[in-house]
Amino acid sequence: MYNIILANSALELIPNEIKNKIRRAKIYKYDILDSNYHYKAMKDLKNREMRGRPDIVHISLLNILDSPINHEKKLNIYVHTYDDKVLTIDPNTRLPRNYFRFLGVIEKVLKGERNPLIKMEEKTLEDLLNEINAKNIALMSKTGQLVKPPHLKNFDTFLIGGFPYGSLVVNEDKIIGELKNISIYNKGLMAWTVCGIVCYALSF
Repeated sequence: MYNIILANSALELIPNEIKNKIRRAKIYKYDILDSNYHYKAMKDLKNREMRGRPDIVHISLLNILDSPINHEKKLNIYVHTYDDKVLTIDPNTRLPRNYFRFLGVIEKVLKGERNPLIKMEEKTLEDLLNEINAKNIALMSKTGQLVKPPHLKNFDTFLIGGFPYGSLVVNEDKIIGELKNISIYNKGLMAWTVCGIVCYALSF
């Protein structure tokens, strides 16, 4: 089995410190932070450039769930969020293709409502890596060592940043497995593209 983790994902409920600055839009009625609708309110939010992009998670999960490696039941899928929540996604999950319907589903999960296909727990990324017994971990980064996709099969776990800007930092002193910075292209790629390449490489 392989593990894919969308790490530090820009997916979270609207933080309490900016709730009073937000007016509900007619088109956007969700309590999930989205920089497209909450840009002004996010002005003074810590690490704002890394937050408020749930669309990255949505598109990435659609790519992962519809990949051959997932259809073959050889993949464990996790979303680790900016505020240290972990969503375990059942491989059989059929996410809504529509973005707003996706937000409706995820909002309920983040608020603690039970979903038989998406389990939420509070834990750090390092705790998750140890819990799933990740041994050979590939941290996907544009500055990592360039490798060809077939070599990705040497790893059992893949960390892909689920945010638009910034770097994914892992405290290696707190994990049991060996972590290596890996790049699959000499330029930065969107998270959903990286997910697609990784899944394809593991399938063939």
